[in-house]
Amino acid sequence: MEDVRKKWKKVQWDNEITYKTFLTYSVLFVLVTISIYLLFWLRGYSFIWSHDGFNQHYPILKEFRNMLVDFLKHPTQVPELWSWQIGMGGDVVGSFGYYVLGDIFAYLVVLFPADQMELAYTTLILLRLFCVGIAFLALAKNFKINHIAAVTGSLVYVFSGYLFVSATRHPFFITPMILLPLLCLCVERVLQKKSPVPLILVICWTLVSNFYFAYMLAIMVCIYTVIRYFTHYKKQGIPLLSTIGKLAVYAITGFLMACILFLPNLIAFLGSSRANGEFANGLWFYDLSYYLSLGKMYITTESAGYWANLGFAAIAVFVLPFIWQYRKKYPVVFISLVLGLGMMLFPFFGALFNGLSSPSNRWMFAVALPVSIGVSFLLTDYKTLTKKDMRNFLITLIIFIVVSWWGPNFNIYQPILLVPLTLMLLTFFVFFLQFINLNYIKKKAYNGLFYFLIIMLVCVNLAYMGNYMFSKNGANKVQGQLNSGVVERKITELYGGADKKIDKSSFYRTSLSSGYNGFYDNSDANILLDVNTVNSFYSITNGAVADLASELNNSQFRMTLPLGQMDNRTIFTNILGTTYLFARDDQAGRIPYGFKKIDSAEMERVDKPGISHTDVYESENSVPLMYMNYHTEDRESYEKLSPLEKEEALSYNAIIDNKDTSKREYKSNIKELEFKTSIPKVNGKAPAKLTKDKIEVSNAENSIQFKLKNPEETKNAELYFYIDGLDFTPYTFKQRKDIAFAKDEYKTKNMRYNYYRNNLTKRIKEDYTLTAKTSNRVVSASQVDKSELSGYFKRDNMLLNGGFSEKARKQVSINLSGLGTYDYDNIKIYAVPFDDSYTKRMQELKKQAATDLKFDTNKVSAKVSAKQDGVLVTTIPYTKGWKVKVDGKEVSTEKVNTGFIGFSLDKGLHTIEMNYETPMLKAGMVASGLGVILFAGIIVVYHLRKRKNKTQ
Repeated sequence: MEDVRKKWKKVQWDNEITYKTFLTYSVLFVLVTISIYLLFWLRGYSFIWSHDGFNQHYPILKEFRNMLVDFLKHPTQVPELWSWQIGMGGDVVGSFGYYVLGDIFAYLVVLFPADQMELAYTTLILLRLFCVGIAFLALAKNFKINHIAAVTGSLVYVFSGYLFVSATRHPFFITPMILLPLLCLCVERVLQKKSPVPLILVICWTLVSNFYFAYMLAIMVCIYTVIRYFTHYKKQGIPLLSTIGKLAVYAITGFLMACILFLPNLIAFLGSSRANGEFANGLWFYDLSYYLSLGKMYITTESAGYWANLGFAAIAVFVLPFIWQYRKKYPVVFISLVLGLGMMLFPFFGALFNGLSSPSNRWMFAVALPVSIGVSFLLTDYKTLTKKDMRNFLITLIIFIVVSWWGPNFNIYQPILLVPLTLMLLTFFVFFLQFINLNYIKKKAYNGLFYFLIIMLVCVNLAYMGNYMFSKNGANKVQGQLNSGVVERKITELYGGADKKIDKSSFYRTSLSSGYNGFYDNSDANILLDVNTVNSFYSITNGAVADLASELNNSQFRMTLPLGQMDNRTIFTNILGTTYLFARDDQAGRIPYGFKKIDSAEMERVDKPGISHTDVYESENSVPLMYMNYHTEDRESYEKLSPLEKEEALSYNAIIDNKDTSKREYKSNIKELEFKTSIPKVNGKAPAKLTKDKIEVSNAENSIQFKLKNPEETKNAELYFYIDGLDFTPYTFKQRKDIAFAKDEYKTKNMRYNYYRNNLTKRIKEDYTLTAKTSNRVVSASQVDKSELSGYFKRDNMLLNGGFSEKARKQVSINLSGLGTYDYDNIKIYAVPFDDSYTKRMQELKKQAATDLKFDTNKVSAKVSAKQDGVLVTTIPYTKGWKVKVDGKEVSTEKVNTGFIGFSLDKGLHTIEMNYETPMLKAGMVASGLGVILFAGIIVVYHLRKRKNKTQ
């Protein structure tokens, strides 16, 4: 026992940061990590999120490994810049650059065997998390924070709520929390007249890693630099203009070095479907429940919404009064906290950091840095705490208990808060006892005990937060993860084995019946299966194809999923060149006209009970990859058409911008159907009212029926429901309350109180779903709320495909889920007949297909026999990266049919050669080369000046 006491006394808790600090952090990181993530292993879950993890991150990482292995085996081969596996075809740099190309951690995947990808995925997440703490310790060393204070701060930083949420959902979201402290540290080094090399390299890493986060980090580091200069370095006589000049040169150098990836990714983003949208989704303030959740969000892993996640250990609560009290001593932390905590109050700043789009608070990872540095300062300076500090701590503690427990629902019983608030009390108790010791008892041995107790409380706190988030007795978020060991089987079973039933000897594209796999209809795992599916789910998508989907009023349109399954519309599906369709055997109502069943597959799938039966359909009318169209229509006349008329026009003419056209005149087959309306009562009351320009819905169980006067017109046709000029005004709180209180379950005071508690502070959402039902299909389209950060846009019109049927249908019924008033201009029901005339028209286009198609890396060649002058139409998504040669001479391309590449072709036999080069890639390579030269020059100049200063 005496030996233990002696060793305890020898522990130097107040030492500066050394290698022992990093070792201590490493040990504690491993222990806390095990205490949290061991639960995944015990419950049989993986680190792969069943949503974006399976649909995007895992398959992209695996495909990236395949690319790296191919490069290492054949380093002299031309790299693949265009892939036919990315939706309808896509740029590899633009699509993968957002996820892996600039992520230095992703390159380590090549060290893992192909059959250990799940292990690789998990290991890279844990490695990133570990490096977050290392980066924090590097910055802490600059501020002369002591050993144990730095370790504690690093743990608070690593295991913050932001990373608890994002680490297993979006692994690359971890990297900005590594880069931010490194950028701050490198700026400090330059201001201290040390080498600029680290700053240039970290800026380069930031820009190639992910341009989305690079944008945020650039703003943050600029703010940090301004604060740090005017609060510290200006007093040391560091000149402002020369400092700005130096930092600008280093930033430009880092930028130039990164251009090889940054410029192509920027161009891809600007041309994508994400580049447009209403600023902050039109919000000026968040809803009241958001503000009332901020206290709880600060000390738990529970989000306040809008991607607002903080979640710190209880000790972080005492940072707030401490930094306020000593704001003159720690101005950079104080100002950063004021700015960070202030900006989270307004959607404007969420939108500003989110690329001037929706109010997503993904930028909040930055708040963790001043909070964690504040924890380190607090523990470094604990000996100077006064009675006033103790009083401020106690007041803050009481405020936090009240604010966090009160919450948005006025709910006293909140298990998620019991342990954090208890740990807050214990942490205060430890500080108070140490204050008594320092001022009255004065035993130095207790100083070590203080640090030991604090770091133990922090570790227990962090372990609890993680366990609560993932435990079945807590938030149970682990249920959102895939089961361990099933991801590869789940990928191979994505199409129920039907993907092995198609002919892959010539170029083809595939699609699904909508709803085939639910959320997994849009999985990017198809890139691993060689199925050439038309849909894709990438953060950066081709903007031209998205424009086509939007103008045709695709009911499945989303910013990151513009096509979906095209609502299984016949012409739309064929005009994209869809050769095969996979459908469940119970989805006959979703099969477009002209698709014939050719095979089927049965499989017992890991994610579905029983035997899964998938049918394979082949289209007789899908257009080829390249074909001649001798008839063209100018865009001006095309824009005057309705969405269905535009779709029909695409089957007759090639749509071009040039007004000098040779339009094929035709009579539209689209029939507008007459109908009568009726609304069945629910419990003796009308659930909705319909007038010529309004629908008022008072019961979500409504069914508005449109009975067709001539059902025979729907035979051998697709049946569509169309509403335009749509604008939804939800019922007010009072209107909703009155409707709810009229129900029997709200007769008691307690139930009415619960209604107020659960709804009073929440913003009334403006989302709704319109569901249309015919005798052979049920189809829906949704207007998402402004709180939907990635998918919000205003739907003014909705066009829903009730399916193709050879039989007559008597009515279309719709349901509107949101309570309120729907203003509209028109409601129409259309029948689009299909018969031999449509088949003949499409067969003509197929006969005009290019022949002798040959594919090579970034290249397509073919022969075309043009019977007369016309336009060669392709189903290759439009991008300026494609260069075309006709008979060896380069020709200019144009946008055809809104979404695709085309070009004029004279009568005769021609050889076509198309070569792809990522836009701005060469310019980026040249810029990066200049950046490397400038970087080398800066190194030489720095060392020459350093040597000169030494001789003086």
